[in-house]
Amino acid sequence: MKFKKLIVGITVLAALVVTGCSKQQKKAQPILTKTQVINKSQKSFKSGQVKQSLTLGTDTSAQVITADTGFGGTPTVFHINYQTQNKGKTQNAEEWVNMNNLYLNGQNTWYRTKLDDFSGHSYADMVDATVNNKLIFNPSTTLTNAYKMKRNKNTYTLTANISNQSLMKKAADPIWTTTGQSPQQEKAFQRIQKYGKYKNMTVKMVVKNKKLTNFQYFVNMKIGNSMKLRLGQVYSNFGSHDFLKVPETALNAKPLPKNNKSKK
Repeated sequence: MKFKKLIVGITVLAALVVTGCSKQQKKAQPILTKTQVINKSQKSFKSGQVKQSLTLGTDTSAQVITADTGFGGTPTVFHINYQTQNKGKTQNAEEWVNMNNLYLNGQNTWYRTKLDDFSGHSYADMVDATVNNKLIFNPSTTLTNAYKMKRNKNTYTLTANISNQSLMKKAADPIWTTTGQSPQQEKAFQRIQKYGKYKNMTVKMVVKNKKLTNFQYFVNMKIGNSMKLRLGQVYSNFGSHDFLKVPETALNAKPLPKNNKSKK
């Protein structure tokens, strides 16, 4: 009899445990609509990583310029690693930007100068291109209507193929404006824009657990009969640089000699 009571007691206890577990199970999150996903993606972010790229070439050769940038802090600080590949040669440059102060690493020696004097673009241009990018925070109806959505549990992926000339130009402008490393390069970019024609653009956005985790877009142009150009901007690692600061090694930089300014 005692053995039977013990069995009954264990059975009741097991039932209570199962019941308790079932009560603790989280309710499944509701499936979001495309509009809701877009709204979730528009929550502001303080920091992250963005890689800008510009590839100019033909079917047989290409020149590639990339700017891999970590951004964050208050006010926003930018840590940029530039790379230029052309005819088998690669050039690298490291920079820090704090407001309109530019710090450059030249052969393990840091130099400082004014951002707009050296690069041809302003600090505000950089903030608008990255932290306040309009494709994320103020997307046009053309873009939102073009988005097609797929869902995998709590991960939503939106993709779009765009051929609207006005939208492609607006998407490319921040890349044109901030990728150049000198006023001379900025002028060269302006000439390319004058003679080039926008062909198409792809956009991809990933929202996971109601937060933006990846955003990227690429714009394709044709220049004349044989040259092509591809501009891109890829975001990732949101929240990874919230307390970014310019390191002391850069802050202790020497003034950049005048004859080196904007010489690239």
